Formats: sequence, C-alpha cells, structure tokens
Amino acid sequence: MTRPNWDFEYRLVAARYEPLRPDAELVVATRGACAASDIAAALRSLGVAHVTPLVERGPIFWYGVRADEPLEFADVQTALEDAGMAIRYVTSAGQGNLALGERLSIDGACTAAATSWAARPRRAHPEPTSEARWVFDEQGGIAVDRDVCGTGAGTRVAVIDDESIEPEALGLDDEVLVGTHVSSRVSHHGSMMIAWAVGLRGDEGRGIAPFAGIAPDASPRLYVIPKPGRELTSLPCAIIRAVDDGADVVLCATNVDAATSPLLDDALTFANRLGRGGRGSAIVIPTGREISSPPGSLHASLTLPLGDPASDPRVICVAPSGREGGWFLWKDRRERLRPFANRGPSVRVSAPGDDMAYPLSQRARMGHAESSGASAIAAGALLLVLGVDPELTVDELYDLVTATASHDAAAVSGTPADTADLLPAGVDRDGHDAKCGYGRLLAARACLWASDPVAAALSAIGEDRAAHGYLAQRGGGARNPYSGELARWAARAIRRDPGLLHALKALVRHFRLIALHAERRQLQPPEAVARGLALFLERLRRSHQAPQAVLAELLRLERDVVDCTRDRTRARAFSAACEDMATKMFRESIRLDGEEAVQAVGVMARSA
Repeated sequence: MTRPNWDFEYRLVAARYEPLRPDAELVVATRGACAASDIAAALRSLGVAHVTPLVERGPIFWYGVRADEPLEFADVQTALEDAGMAIRYVTSAGQGNLALGERLSIDGACTAAATSWAARPRRAHPEPTSEARWVFDEQGGIAVDRDVCGTGAGTRVAVIDDESIEPEALGLDDEVLVGTHVSSRVSHHGSMMIAWAVGLRGDEGRGIAPFAGIAPDASPRLYVIPKPGRELTSLPCAIIRAVDDGADVVLCATNVDAATSPLLDDALTFANRLGRGGRGSAIVIPTGREISSPPGSLHASLTLPLGDPASDPRVICVAPSGREGGWFLWKDRRERLRPFANRGPSVRVSAPGDDMAYPLSQRARMGHAESSGASAIAAGALLLVLGVDPELTVDELYDLVTATASHDAAAVSGTPADTADLLPAGVDRDGHDAKCGYGRLLAARACLWASDPVAAALSAIGEDRAAHGYLAQRGGGARNPYSGELARWAARAIRRDPGLLHALKALVRHFRLIALHAERRQLQPPEAVARGLALFLERLRRSHQAPQAVLAELLRLERDVVDCTRDRTRARAFSAACEDMATKMFRESIRLDGEEAVQAVGVMARSA
C-alpha cells in the first residue's frame, strides 16, 4: 500500500494523560475571592493541612490545597459547596489532564495593561553582517528589513523559563520569580531566548558584547518558574502574571510537555481575551522533541500530541527550520541527517533553528537553536509586527504571520538516518505540512501586510519588492497621501474582508499590466482608476467601524475620488499620476527615486 503524502509515524511513546487519581496536592478554582482560612476550615475534616492563594485576579481565583493523604476531587468540591462557596472546579496540582473545568467568564473583568513595565523607544543598533546572523536574511531566515519592520519599539515580551545565566547582560526590565524562591543559574537557556528574541545590553567586565536580536527595542522580562515536571501550577500562574503585567508576547520555551490542565486553559483564555487591553497577548510555544520509539516501532516518535499545550489553538506553535528552509536537520557523527523537533497537525509556522551565534559566549561559536531557539526568533518577529500595528488582535496577528509565511520547500541533501524521520512527504492543499506548518515566518512580509493596504495587496500577489517601493513613495509629512492610522486600519479591514482585498488586488494587477506599456495606458478610460478606487473606498468605509478620525479622513478621500470620476480633466491627471507611480514601482530594479516619485493611490485631489 502506498503511503499518502500527508502520513507520518503519528504515534505517541506513551499515554500522556491518564484519568486523574486522588491527589494530596490540589488546586481549587472559585468564582470569586475566598479567604484561605475559610477554605481550610471547610476541608479540615478531610485532612487538609495548608491552603495558599495562588492567583486572585478576577476572573481567576485559585487556591493551592495540600492534604495529609490523597483526596478525591469530588469530595473536596462537595465539602466546599456545602460551606457555601462557589466552586468552578477542583483539579490536581501535578497531574496533567484534558478535562475542561467550568468555562471562565470574562464578563465585567478588567483587561490587562502595563502600568509599571516601561516600553522602549526606537534606537539605532549596530547590526553587522556575519555568518551567524543569517537568521535575519530572506535566504533561509525570517527576512528582517528595519525600514519596514522597525525594531519592536513600544512592545513588551515575557520569557518564561526555569534557567538563566548572566541576567545582568540581558538588560531586563525585571526578573520575576513564580512558584520558586531562587533563580537557577546552571543553564543559559532562558538567557538565550531573550538574546535571540530581543538582544543583549552586554557586560564589558565579563567580555559579553552587545547584541541586537530580532526586536532589539522590545522590553523584556524574565519569569522564572521551577523545573518542569514537578508541578503544573507555576506555568499558568506565570502566564497570568506576565499578561497582567502588560506582556504583548509571552514565550514559553521551557519544557511544557504533558502540562495541559484546567489551570492552563484558564491562563490561555485570560491571555487571549484580556491581554493587551482586550486585544489578546500572543503565546509562543515550540514543538518540542520526542526521539524515543513508541511500543512496537523502530522509528522515533517525533510526534506533537494533540492534547499538549503547543497544540492549543490559542498559542502559536513553532517548528525549527534549516538554513536552506524546510525542516531543520542535523548531521550525526556518521554524517546522517536527523531531525530536532516533533511533527503534528497543530504546527503553525517555522522559524530558524539551525546553527546560529550564541550571543552570551565570550568566544564566537555556533550551535543548534532547535525548536526553543526557533520559538524565540518567532517571538521576535511577532514583536516586530505588533510594533508596526499595536492595534492588531491576537487572532489577526496569528493569521497575518501565517498567511505571509514562505511555503518554499527545501530539497534534502544528504542521507537520512531513518527515512521515516522525514515524513510526511507532501504538503496539503492549504499549504500545511506536519513538519513546518504553513511555512517559514517572514517578518518583512508580515510587516508590509500590517502597515498599509496597498503594500498588502502588492505582497499578496507576489510583488514584495513593489510593495517596498510603494511604501518608499508614500513618504511622510506633507508628501504622505494618507495617515499611518488610516493605513493600518485599512490593512486590518482588507484582511477581514476577502472581497475588499480582491478589489484592491484587481487595481494593483491593472497597474502592473500597464506600468511598462505606454500603448496600453493610452487605451484606458481615464475615469476607470478613480471609479475602481471610489468603489473600494466606499466598501472599505462600510466594512468595519473606524475610529472617528479615520472615518473623517476616509470620507474626504472618497469624496475627492468620486469628484475625479465626474471631471475628465481631473480624472486624466489622477490616472496619469497613478500610472507614473506604477511605472517607477514595477521597474526591474524597483529602486525608486524618492525625490521624483509621484504620489501613489490616495493622492487624489491634490494630484488632480
């Protein structure tokens, strides 16, 4: 039987989530704040020794319960309800499980916003070209273009980890302990996540040079939790704390396998619905790696379970890619190729996980970033996009970076240790495969789509260079035909409305066809461009509610364009201005002369 091109060794090494057993370490989730002493009193007859408040931030109220002997969860809930307490659920503090507790209600809950976490302004950073910084390039990297992407200024990132070294060199806004009283200084894992995503301030005394990461002006905080596998409360508590502190992006690159529970479900709901003032905080989790063989098989599992945290639809699951694109493969001592990550239906995107520089090293060396490093690179890319448009919701952010990912497949050069490791062999019709998701993140393309509707339409049809040229021609100040606020709002609107995007793509395709052909331009009715744009603006205005200032600007632009359709002289001037812009934009070099550039679509009455 021929194996389908979507199939792979989708087998778990062992069952991760068994039915809950009675436990002496529990968490009680209530609908409102309760006194720990009242909970202890209600459970005294069951042998409860200690009750500790874990989270008391509406709508989440959690209390840790420690008993002398394992307790039945139903007995604990009954005792508390008999005492008049409103209980959402009772769950284990150490056993992962897929049960959903009573759904978290956010009605009337305060959204999260930064109050004591300072943002950083945009600055200039030395970013030398080197082999180690290939991850910034388009060839195999995520295509960081500072002119389009910026530096992540104004954004905040929380890194949740259990290890960090050289915190003084990281330039942290703060280091926060969650569920532990001490920060482990054994491994550099958490420090590297911050260095790759944001960068290093450096420490001259220790010989550590400054390093600009993907989003060097994002403000980082490190949230330190205990070693994974000992308990399940610290990770969700850290997510809630980070989101409530004001994190735009939360990177959980530590081991979170088998950590799903009602507690994590609450934390992800909190992040998704209340983070960033109600727009939602992004949660980034790597695929992880399971190289053991499941029972009855000689192949490595390399399977991302559907129930694990990385598979939750409220997070963005990141796989590692190699320097040539495609899935990251490394060579063992026999020069055979082996993968470094799990596969699964929930992988969303990939990011570089191949050898890259260790910024904290006092000597230049390279090493595998793996799926953890890939998630840090991806977190930096998300920060860049949010730096371009902070008004994006988390769902819009996820959709944007997914839609703009590169679907290019890389040919495998070398001999695999096990051909089963390279499965699946193909890509689904929607562009997804279990190894790389929807493709490799491209920061510049995502930022183009977030910054301007015309740039987004150009990029959508494959004209990224023209999109860069268009933004260069738009200019700034008095030369700018419309405001950045309108541009970002319209870019979001066309993503939500496929009909709007089609209308704009039809216009830019029209200009591409006539840009370099004077005889084609002469045959076009001069009113056609203004008419097409007027119809687009009218639908854009009706599509989504705009802020008052944007709506007023949009009405003015629409009125100017409609007037062009009624006056051939104005229509001819307007059409000629747009055509001249397109000619410059679509030239082979597309390196535009900013001083001579004609204003783009939106110049309207000013050009006419």
